[in-house]
Amino acid sequence: MDETLNINDDIKSLKLAVLKDNLKQNWKLDTDLWNEEFPHDFRFEDTYLQLSFVLRDFNIDELKHLISITNLFDVKNYSHDISTLINNYIKSCVDYLNHEIDGKTDEYFQKFNNNNNCFSYEKKIRKSLIKHEINYSLFFYGTLRSLEVRKAVIGESSDHHNTSSGDLFKHKVYKVKNANYPLIKYTNNEVDVVRGLLINNITFEELIKLDRFEGKNYFRQFVKVSVDKINHDAQIYMPSKNMISEEPWNYEDWYKNDMKNFFLNEFDLNGVKEV
Repeated sequence: MDETLNINDDIKSLKLAVLKDNLKQNWKLDTDLWNEEFPHDFRFEDTYLQLSFVLRDFNIDELKHLISITNLFDVKNYSHDISTLINNYIKSCVDYLNHEIDGKTDEYFQKFNNNNNCFSYEKKIRKSLIKHEINYSLFFYGTLRSLEVRKAVIGESSDHHNTSSGDLFKHKVYKVKNANYPLIKYTNNEVDVVRGLLINNITFEELIKLDRFEGKNYFRQFVKVSVDKINHDAQIYMPSKNMISEEPWNYEDWYKNDMKNFFLNEFDLNGVKEV
């Protein structure tokens, strides 16, 4: 997964993220700008794989799920089996489209049976996806450190979570200009340490709720969080470049003085309100 992929990207962008992550062999692209149709090198340079054709029955949440479990950065959740299925699926799609261009779709279905044609591979991917339960680890440095905010976003049930205090080095938290919530910045300075909550065993359904709450101005990025001097892989919500910061942000002060105003003025399950 591209670490800067915006969590609110549309179907097209999510499909491209799935393909770019998994099609590491036999693919030669002259540019990182992938269009609605892009050339491949399985047979002919002038043959195109239609983006609208692949993964056509997958919704946004399912595509995000695929991106998560085929992300090599996320060693704990990475699924080699599903990544292999995606590779075989795309190769089969390319072969199907080549036959269709040549007017030989009947020949394609004679060549590939119900177990290894592109349509059967799509069913295999979805079946494997349903079985593949993922638990995520997130580090909360801002408003989501508050139990009140977390319950409002993901619900009351949190018994399955494993929560501990941790430190994120070389980062600093600032107040968003004219807002009652913060953003985080990478400083590359060892003296800058962010204290926060590391929460393990977050479900995919909870992750979708968190993504929706964070809105279009934040994206997830992998970091190393220190708990009792042991590093743990986790993700944080990084701000987009267009967000403006003010003075350093203090969680305890916010909890005591500003949380009520945050709930009144900015809290929104469909994306924290912009200033």
